[in-house]
Amino acid sequence: MNILITDDEIGLRHGLTKRLRIEGYEVFGASNSREALDIIGRQKIHIILLDLRLADEDGHSLLEAIKAKEPDISIIIITGYGTIQSAVNCMLAGAANYLTKPIDQDMLLTSIKREVQTITLQSENAGLKQSLDDFVEKEKIVTSSIRLPPHVDNIIQKVKNLDVNILISGETGTGKEVTAKRIHFSGEYRDTPFISINCSALNDNLIESELFGHEKGAFTGANSRKLGRFEIAGKGTLFLDEIGDMSLTMQSKLLRVIEERSFERVGGTQKIHTNCRIIAATNKRLKQAVQEQRFRSDLYYRLNVVEITLPPLRERSEEIPYLVDHFIEEANREYDKNIETISSGLLNQILAYPWPGNIRQLKNVITNAVLLSEGNSFQSLNIPDFEQGCNDSESMSSFINLKAYVDQHTDKLEKEVLSKVLEEENRNISSTASRLGISRKTLYKKIESHGL
Repeated sequence: MNILITDDEIGLRHGLTKRLRIEGYEVFGASNSREALDIIGRQKIHIILLDLRLADEDGHSLLEAIKAKEPDISIIIITGYGTIQSAVNCMLAGAANYLTKPIDQDMLLTSIKREVQTITLQSENAGLKQSLDDFVEKEKIVTSSIRLPPHVDNIIQKVKNLDVNILISGETGTGKEVTAKRIHFSGEYRDTPFISINCSALNDNLIESELFGHEKGAFTGANSRKLGRFEIAGKGTLFLDEIGDMSLTMQSKLLRVIEERSFERVGGTQKIHTNCRIIAATNKRLKQAVQEQRFRSDLYYRLNVVEITLPPLRERSEEIPYLVDHFIEEANREYDKNIETISSGLLNQILAYPWPGNIRQLKNVITNAVLLSEGNSFQSLNIPDFEQGCNDSESMSSFINLKAYVDQHTDKLEKEVLSKVLEEENRNISSTASRLGISRKTLYKKIESHGL
């Protein structure tokens, strides 16, 4: 940390410089405002010790000038002419602390260390915000391009801006995390953090620290304070994946946080309030787990304000072509490939395969095929028993442009959905547009383009 001592007393500057350098700080000195501003212009200064009387100059004016130009610099006032009104004015102008001369060096060091902690935390938060900003832009692109069942998108449109807890259930690989991200990034929460944690991957001690954070010295290895996922999520979304694997002990602690909207870090006593929305996901049958007393019924009902059930891929085969197209495009971008076509025989077999691993398995298979392909098409996929029945020469030699195929079937499906919703809403344009999550103008255009 770089500290600038701005004081016209040479002896005080030298004495403080010596002590602060022993403490490991880089120290600079200035006797007036001109020198101080010159150093600030040339060096990265984190903390300034500022005398309010610099010969004939007013240190308070320099305080205001520095805070206007470099608001992140922490300024500690040191003065031999301290008054209550002066202290109030300095604090209102942005000073971090106000100390009177003769300086108590231990008190000064304590104040400096406190500012160092604040600056470090602000720096970490800035890095976290940048990471979150990058993450948000990436997730907006990814989640908006993956197709979900129409009934799921319908629920998402209704809850995306609501501060309610949501429970997403479905087999492994059905798209629970994608659904959670779609909820977050498609609504008013999009510019807030989306923080996730896998509840099945950590033991109780680790998950408690990850969720609530810990104070320095809370346990062996806790060398510094750590913010938990609840705290980092802020007013955003906390995604609790595989909530069904959480122990009863941790379920009780989570329930208390949800009910009280507050928690303490591990090893701490300070109440920290939380305003994040919780989206939980599970591949377990939680109702059955409640009956068997493996999951708390009160927590189940707290999480299950809105429930979204994702059907397995074998029950939504109409979505497979869209997913295949998306995963091909994704792999093309990531691995610099150019797959454009797929044999019609393979596509038919993809549609007929039960996909026990659901969307995740499909993505892995398509990515593998793109990686191992030559040219702009692939004719085989690496999954057990997949090659059986693939010897039809006509099917194998017939290729389709998957994007064109998807576009064609998208138009057909869109027309069917529009027709159905219009009929259910008695052709009321406002209510139909609201259910579909589109504007009235867009709806009118689609009605005209589909001849409805």
